[in-house]
Amino acid sequence: MNTTRPLNSSVLPVLGLAVALLAAGCRTTYTTLVQDRDTLYQLAPFLYLLSGNYDGVLTVAQFKAAGNVGIGTFEGLDGEAVMLDGVVYQVKGDGSVTIPADTSRMPFGTCTLFDNDLRRNMKHIASFDIFSKTLESDFKDKQIFYAVRAEGLFKTIRVRSCDKQEKPYRPLAEVTKQQHEFTYEQTRGTLIGFWTPPFVPGSIGVPGFHLHFLSDDHTQGGHVLDFQADALSISLDPTPRLTVDFSAPVNMPLMQHDIDQQVHDSESKR
Repeated sequence: MNTTRPLNSSVLPVLGLAVALLAAGCRTTYTTLVQDRDTLYQLAPFLYLLSGNYDGVLTVAQFKAAGNVGIGTFEGLDGEAVMLDGVVYQVKGDGSVTIPADTSRMPFGTCTLFDNDLRRNMKHIASFDIFSKTLESDFKDKQIFYAVRAEGLFKTIRVRSCDKQEKPYRPLAEVTKQQHEFTYEQTRGTLIGFWTPPFVPGSIGVPGFHLHFLSDDHTQGGHVLDFQADALSISLDPTPRLTVDFSAPVNMPLMQHDIDQQVHDSESKR
């Protein structure tokens, strides 16, 4: 049994979001989720991860059933997840890339069934910031989400990943202070991720671009911090709906203050 109610009855018309709140013990079937190609499926509000709730909830197999392109992390914050063409890759804290077992669990992730609805090429990209501002300026509708896939040769790309954490878990912004950063040069690969409208609260998602990287040879990847590229081929999937699963158990107290700053420090700080 599923229950659906607005995130906030006064805010929802402005946001234009469809947020499904799934009661504990009543998890929806994933065949239901994948019927709507214009929805992002997100396992847990971002606040859960931000507060240190790293226990795995969804299996990799279940995550793959909800989409074919996505990003996330694994139980204990054990590296970065990149889902490309229906295959989930795990970028470990030491920078190595593996394919996790379908039974591996995830505390957080976002995915969708990707459609190449919009395409464009971008040249002479000097930074992630320039990429973001240039691409965002092309969005005709800034009240919806965009799934992003960008492919090409990266002159340089700087990424991060984290080691698996042990209990008691620390908040995400504290863990990322000890993240491992890697810089790769002349590497062909793909950026995968999402753009979230800036008015969506950080407790729900990461406003702006949240991208992960995977090299074509599947040996390099991570959460994107910065990059340079001469040219990228970009595909966009405008997505007007978001389904957030609130049924994940909350084992760490949720943050009450400075949430936007915590989001910036953990995800957007470069």
